[in-house]
Amino acid sequence: MSPVNSYSSRKGVVPCGDSDLYAFLTDMRNFRSVVPEGIITDWQATEESCSFKVENTGKVTVELNDALPHTMVSYAAEMMLTGKVMVHVLIEYESGTRSGICLKADVNMNPIVKMLIGDSAQKYLDAVIDAIEKYQGFEKIRRCNQPL
Repeated sequence: MSPVNSYSSRKGVVPCGDSDLYAFLTDMRNFRSVVPEGIITDWQATEESCSFKVENTGKVTVELNDALPHTMVSYAAEMMLTGKVMVHVLIEYESGTRSGICLKADVNMNPIVKMLIGDSAQKYLDAVIDAIEKYQGFEKIRRCNQPL
């Protein structure tokens, strides 16, 4: 088995309370609403898993792995390029309407793939945090934990 390499993003802040963010992140069906058009194809999702295809990357499958209410959600992903990936979303209470968010990824990579990827994994995680902070759909996430 390839060694595990860990990467962490910078901390971001989003205009959404920790309970709403947690509720949104623990339902995989919500993810389609945050992915820009044209990035993925063959989207399929249930509450606990999703799969899709990404051009030049192939099929990606993601399952909800673990969740600690209002503080952490982790996902187990499988990708053709890197194999197994564990992604942890750390949620930090800031106020009733703001949360801190940080991503941590544990990736099984052989040394050749690690050399090819270089520091792009770290840059990618920071770019994801940038995209999360710029996301215009937080009104969809707020009150996500409230019954319809």
